[in-house]
Amino acid sequence: MNKSEPRISQEIAPDVFALAAELYAKENQYYSLSELMQAGAEVQIPPELIQQALQQLKAKQIKASERKKRLKLILTSGIGGAALALCGFGIYNTLASNFTLAKPNPEAKLEKAQIPPNPQMAFPPQPHPKADETTFTGQVQQYLLNPEGKVDGVLLSNGLQVKFGPHMGDSLVAMIAPGAGVSITGTPGISTRFGQEVKAESITNSQTNQTLAKQPPTVPPQPPLQGNYSNLSLEGTAQQWLVGHRGEINGVILSSGAQVKFPPHVGKQLLSLAKTGDKVQAEGFGTSNSYGQVLQATGLTVDGQSVSFDPPNPNSSPVKSIN
Repeated sequence: MNKSEPRISQEIAPDVFALAAELYAKENQYYSLSELMQAGAEVQIPPELIQQALQQLKAKQIKASERKKRLKLILTSGIGGAALALCGFGIYNTLASNFTLAKPNPEAKLEKAQIPPNPQMAFPPQPHPKADETTFTGQVQQYLLNPEGKVDGVLLSNGLQVKFGPHMGDSLVAMIAPGAGVSITGTPGISTRFGQEVKAESITNSQTNQTLAKQPPTVPPQPPLQGNYSNLSLEGTAQQWLVGHRGEINGVILSSGAQVKFPPHVGKQLLSLAKTGDKVQAEGFGTSNSYGQVLQATGLTVDGQSVSFDPPNPNSSPVKSIN
């Protein structure tokens, strides 16, 4: 041992060794791929797994770096937007204050002018959301049927045609019978000389006070079965022409009570021809049940004049009802 060398006390020697180890670790904190593989081989880790682990760690570092950049951009934009908003708010307050100070009170000016109010400038009252609903009363003459023979409404003795969805037919029949007085709340269609349809929201039996309200179907509608129809031909006099909500003719009830249905474009040809008492001949397919007889026409003759069932011309004018 060289006595001329500086002596280090036993008390600080452990601290020297600890600090030296820390400095060594810092200087050797980067390793080559070959060094990692060599170290892995000592603990029996295959080289390909070392490469796979290295790639996954690099991918994680890239994602973390991208997240930090996006977060920094969002924070920067948010701070800038907030500053811009505060600046704009301050400018608005300044302008508003100046405008208020510069402009006289409009209410005071009106009081001085003493201008009488103009009733024509008043805003009209806003209608109630259901203001188009109307209440009707009458006596049920017969059930209305759809082409499948299902009850989808009633015809009143005053000619009003009250319609429900066919899924409510059973409930309607159970509560309302022909001859019963009823009160209906619903949306009226266009009134024409052929009649008027009402889309009912509710119907009340005036004797029992039972009310049936419109409700959606609980199951999806099923396609009609071909076996429910048969070839039919009907003949009689027109007792009541049937109309849709826009006043278009879409059917007729004969004096026998049988109902004939046809498309609106067919009824358009009858606007200037149809009237009560017309002799009607119809052929097509339909059905009969305890509620009546209904036919979906494929051929129609009114007072000896044949009506065309050809598809409508798309260039023709829309159907217009005749009041």
